[in-house]
This record gives sequence, C-alpha cells and structure tokens, in this order.
Amino acid sequence: MKRFSALGLSAVMLAAVQVAADAPAARAAVGVRFSQLLNGERLSDGDMIQATDLPGGVDPGVIKIQLKLAGVSWWKGIQSGPIVLCQAQDNQTSSAAQFSVSDFRAHGLQLWKAKTFGVHTQMYNIVDATQQMSGGHSYVFVWERD
Repeated sequence: MKRFSALGLSAVMLAAVQVAADAPAARAAVGVRFSQLLNGERLSDGDMIQATDLPGGVDPGVIKIQLKLAGVSWWKGIQSGPIVLCQAQDNQTSSAAQFSVSDFRAHGLQLWKAKTFGVHTQMYNIVDATQQMSGGHSYVFVWERD
C-alpha cells in the first residue's frame, strides 16, 4: 500500500481543485419551464424544486423570491444574472429577497447549487420566467431533492 505524506497529499488535492477551477464548464445550465417548477417535476440532475406563486403583498414594481431547503443541506442559490438573490445551506434553510421588475426582465432567473468540490454551479435557467412571473408577486422555491 502506498503512503503519501500530508504535504504530498495536500499538493495533489490543491492541483485537483486548480484543474477543476480552470476547466471550462462541463455543460451549460439546463433550460426549464416555470410550469415544471409549479408542478414539482424532477429535473435533469435529479433535483425536485417546488415553486409557489403568491400574488400580492409586494409593490407591483417588485418581485419577492424566497428559497427554502427541505431535506437537503448542500448550498443552493437563486440569481437574476449577476444579482445573487437568495442562498441557503446547512442550518440556514431559508433566504428571501426583493428586487425590481426591471432587473428581473433584464436578467431572468437562474437556480444554482453546489457540485463537486462545493463549486457553485448554475444548474437551471427558467427560460420563460419573464413571461410567467410578474411584479407584485412573491415566489417561494422549495428545494426538496438534489
């Protein structure tokens, strides 16, 4: 059985992380429809994310997004382009944010999760978000399985 020194093993692990960080993305985010989330359908990477639309309660020029983890603990996030809206992991099982309809229309909505080595990875792009989601609504995304 081969033995590696702690220093040698650390160097190998650091090199693997560097290669993963420098490598191009293995695949682009998968396009999903908002109706798939409303129906709680299993998505391509095995994820189940249940979306709920709650009309009212916020200004018509604003959209409220909430992320909840139910039975999963690895990092999850929701973004609108470069804008990080919500993040949850481990004991922080819920996060919420409000943002302008104009930012939403410009960037849409994407669902992220931690993958190999904990790298935050855009998994899903909600392709019809700007057509199916409206200002003045709150949307809750419950990530039930990954």
